[in-house]
Amino acid sequence: MSFACFHVLPGAEAHGITYIQKICNRVERFNKEIPVEFCVSSLQTVPESYTTEIQGLLKITTELALRNATRTTQLIKKMIDLSCDFVTKDHLEVCLGMYTEATSILQSSATAFGSLQYDDGEKLGSVVEGAAKCEEQSSKGEGEGFPSHEALLNEENDNLRQLVSIAQALHRFVTKHRH
Repeated sequence: MSFACFHVLPGAEAHGITYIQKICNRVERFNKEIPVEFCVSSLQTVPESYTTEIQGLLKITTELALRNATRTTQLIKKMIDLSCDFVTKDHLEVCLGMYTEATSILQSSATAFGSLQYDDGEKLGSVVEGAAKCEEQSSKGEGEGFPSHEALLNEENDNLRQLVSIAQALHRFVTKHRH
């Protein structure tokens, strides 16, 4: 991954776990609902996180959120196929629509961030709202099989919200420090 004209946070070196830890500490100060441990463990899954600048971390985090949204979309489709209850299917269909939209937003944002274009960053908020609405829908499911899947779907919603919240914080850092 190569980028031009990077801005490293003061005191952070663009390599190693120390850099990721410092970035995640700043992310937590931006949003107290994002545990530093979640941020660090998420970024550590991508080897390029150790060697990229903050703009690269923004793209990486957005791509992690995209993978989560894509995986969750497939999970929801399977849950719909396995459900025999119409109420549950209706609630899952709402979630599917939200995740389909989230996937589209995250795909366009990752592409834009990879091209050092940050105007799409404001759209990330709708992904967080969609995950929250899906969680509300899943808690309404009363049909056969749905309660057992509710916890899994809620965990995926929570992961997506946290990943996108990290991306929102990184987006703020990038746009704040851009000339």
